[in-house]
Amino acid sequence: PSSSLSSSSSSSSSSPSYSFRAIPAAAAVTNDIKAISFDFTGTLAKVKGSTEEHYLMALEKSICNNPRLGPALWKGLEANKNIKPKLLPCFSNAYKKHMKQLPVFGYGQMTSEEWWRLVINDSFIEAGVPEDLMMVVSTDVTEILYRHFATKDAWELYPEVVPLIKALNSSGIKLGVVSNFDGRLREILKSLEIDQYFEFVVTSRELGVEKPSKKIFEEAMRKADIYSPDAMIHVGDTVKTDVLGPLDFGMPFVFIQRHGGGIDGSRDSPQQKTIEELFADRDGGDALVMRANTVSNLSAVATFLEDGYRWQAEESNSRRLI
Repeated sequence: PSSSLSSSSSSSSSSPSYSFRAIPAAAAVTNDIKAISFDFTGTLAKVKGSTEEHYLMALEKSICNNPRLGPALWKGLEANKNIKPKLLPCFSNAYKKHMKQLPVFGYGQMTSEEWWRLVINDSFIEAGVPEDLMMVVSTDVTEILYRHFATKDAWELYPEVVPLIKALNSSGIKLGVVSNFDGRLREILKSLEIDQYFEFVVTSRELGVEKPSKKIFEEAMRKADIYSPDAMIHVGDTVKTDVLGPLDFGMPFVFIQRHGGGIDGSRDSPQQKTIEELFADRDGGDALVMRANTVSNLSAVATFLEDGYRWQAEESNSRRLI
């Protein structure tokens, strides 16, 4: 029997449900695919609710539980309606700033929690929280958020994830997670109750390099006991890390462009780029492969394995997955 999937929705507002039969191991063998690696954020899971809500929750706890501060101070701060809408862009700025100054979550220079403290502190101050207040609560806020984001209270899986990885796992294909993430990723997978389906996990913090570096894909291959990059598919939602990295390494990929996301990873932005613009300075065949391998959710992975892969022979006689 071949693999199959079904998607149904009881109403236009409800999330679709997915079910997959186990994909025969023979299908993977026929296509020379022995393993599949997944990115985490934006591919397997997303932040539950909004980042701002989680951050403000931690700030409220830290202020209200501090005997020198208390609920009255929090209520006064909460009355400032400018903080919440500014918090996400301020977080984005702080994250990029410290990732540039202290790459890979401060690898070799500090703990990842210390690195996150810098990001969290700058995010709140730039959003309008008084600097002297952050000096008092910064450590507590960081501890709360660092623990919180290691649990399922901060994350939710996309609806097709569990049925898909169960089907893939039972087919004999090795599954793994390869992500630009800190050391909490394994805790998160365990909290989400999906860690048992993955044979290998590779994070940038552990290696000191990030995707698209070939080193991180080589480590994934080593852990999966794979000797050729075209025997593994990488699945992710960011062009630079999850498409260009595998392409340059000779590894097949599937690009996830979920609803509301730009092809360049932006979200509902007029700056979203077309595939042709993103690949303007690369081989013409790369844009074709990118277009063919772009899907809206992970159910397409099962479809690819069910239907078999189509290979395009290029002038160089190299093969690319399309």
